[in-house]
Amino acid sequence: MVLSIKSAAQASAILAFAKLVAGHGYVQELNIGGTEYSGYLPYNDPYTTPTPIRIVRSFDGNGPIADFTTGDITCNDGGDTAAGASATLAAGDSVDFFWTAWPDSHKGPTMTYMAKCDTDDCSTFSGQDGDVWFKIDHAGLDADLTTWASDDLIANNNSWTVTIPSDIASGGYLLRHELLALHSAGTALGAQFYPMCAQVVVTGGGSASPSGVALPGAYATNDPGILIDIYQSLTTYAIPGPTVYTAGGSTGSATSAATSAAATSAAASSSAATNAASSAAASSSAAAGVSSSSTTSTASSTATAVSSSGFVTSTTAAASSTAAVTSSSSAAAGSSSTAAGTTSAAATTTSSSSSTSTAIVNANTCMSGCGSTKDTCMEGAVYERVKRSVRFGRALA
Repeated sequence: MVLSIKSAAQASAILAFAKLVAGHGYVQELNIGGTEYSGYLPYNDPYTTPTPIRIVRSFDGNGPIADFTTGDITCNDGGDTAAGASATLAAGDSVDFFWTAWPDSHKGPTMTYMAKCDTDDCSTFSGQDGDVWFKIDHAGLDADLTTWASDDLIANNNSWTVTIPSDIASGGYLLRHELLALHSAGTALGAQFYPMCAQVVVTGGGSASPSGVALPGAYATNDPGILIDIYQSLTTYAIPGPTVYTAGGSTGSATSAATSAAATSAAASSSAATNAASSAAASSSAAAGVSSSSTTSTASSTATAVSSSGFVTSTTAAASSTAAVTSSSSAAAGSSSTAAGTTSAAATTTSSSSSTSTAIVNANTCMSGCGSTKDTCMEGAVYERVKRSVRFGRALA
């Protein structure tokens, strides 16, 4: 049966729905310095009259960038056109990004950048030229080598929180946030980037002007964090792009916390196998990276306008409605060191006339190393619990 399409509007709606089904995700709402803003809504805004004023630059849909070596990687396809408004926030404020439902299969890191515009409203700034982008946040693979930043985002109501560096110069900026899905990254250009750019005006800042990288340019097709088979056993993961800038000019490593945690654990385990004393020393000095978890905050997915108290418009048009304000809080970040490694087993003594075993400290060692004397070993064995490393090597301002 052939169905007739009665109007152009109906045809647009059908095409929009088809793209929505085939797509993946985007930032639908933001909390910037305590004020709620709608993101750009690609399946709503182009079909709304008058066109809503947004702080987020427009893009075609919720799919990935087809070629991340082109200008589309900067602010998504179509993102070189300025938005109609900018949000104001103070240096040091937090920003919450609320994504649409993110597929569990799309595992990978998250990165957030900023670029100083030549004007407060960013109206003539595309961000596609020059080394203008500095990274303010990233997270990759957990120290357990199985959990990704995307998993943490999903667990926190599809949200992610970052902090604006407190010492950057005041003025207009593009705030660029993205997820990178690695489920098809085993082939060139198989990695899927989902970037977006919001226009913000930072107030109360300092004088810092961090060095940056170019986008496009910072991501190469053969980067180890971009061309990668995540279904193999990973011992480390290098987050793409530069290190993270924090207030005062310090940077965080671009390599996931899993790198140092895995290496430390391996060293401690090797030491334990040969000498109990050196194992204990290695365990006490094993370090894991900085951890942060995005704060869960329920956001409305139907917000179509922004609060007039929080943004600066570059036109005289007004938003048609006010977004629902939901409470959100900054993600707490902290760092801690955890001991990694295993303790050595007590020596097992044997003689030519008998095979009597002494108590073994770690029951796991007994199970794997005693063979036929397992039952005897287990009589005095105890389980040695290894404390789990801190999650996510996430560098924050």
